Amino acid sequence: MQLDSDPPSQKRSGEPASADEAKGHKGSAREGQPAASAAQAARAEARGAEQKPGQEAPQDAAGAAPPFALMGYFTTPKDIYHACEALRDAGYSRFDAHTPFPVHGLEKAMGLKPSRLPWLVLGGGTTGLISGILLAWYTQAFDYPLIISGKESFSYQAFVPVIFELTVLFSALTCFFGLFAISRLPAFFHPTMTHPQFPRATDDAFFVSVEASDPKFDRAETRHLLQRLGAQGITEVSS
Repeated sequence: MQLDSDPPSQKRSGEPASADEAKGHKGSAREGQPAASAAQAARAEARGAEQKPGQEAPQDAAGAAPPFALMGYFTTPKDIYHACEALRDAGYSRFDAHTPFPVHGLEKAMGLKPSRLPWLVLGGGTTGLISGILLAWYTQAFDYPLIISGKESFSYQAFVPVIFELTVLFSALTCFFGLFAISRLPAFFHPTMTHPQFPRATDDAFFVSVEASDPKFDRAETRHLLQRLGAQGITEVSS
């Protein structure tokens, strides 16, 4: 409370400052802003220095997924056969065909190399053959030999069925699991499934997909080539 003896200019504690004092405080706050901005810039530089060289910034969650391939479909086996030949002759190497039934000679039109699966099956069959012979020899001539009617303990004629069955068994298992490994199965999703017409690949349409990872891939040129070949429903699918 202000006393009568106090001068008029003296203020009680807790009263707001004058306009000139308020201006002085505002000026000091503005003077502190450049220092704060400099501190923020220093922190941003520190975060940038922590990023490894060559490391790209993470993709924005709202950004579009990178393209996987350019797809189109044909209505006859003849059309897709000639389309695969044209893509092969144009220098494309990473493209695939999706057909409702096997098209004879399509692998040659695509320029595919012979499959490694026969060599895997041959290795599996050879392993089964050797395993059958060793099994018969170990059990009859080494571990528990029996002399029956004066015959030798290891009479291979009696074990031909066992050796044959083991050869077939190892060949079949190698073929089954080798095909899964080469084809990267099981695969519950593939980017080609996002094409709106792709269910027709099991009915009446013959699809071809040119992957974006192909060295010859160019979005405009590849689309133009597919159009000249007569492809329908040309769509870019994402992974």
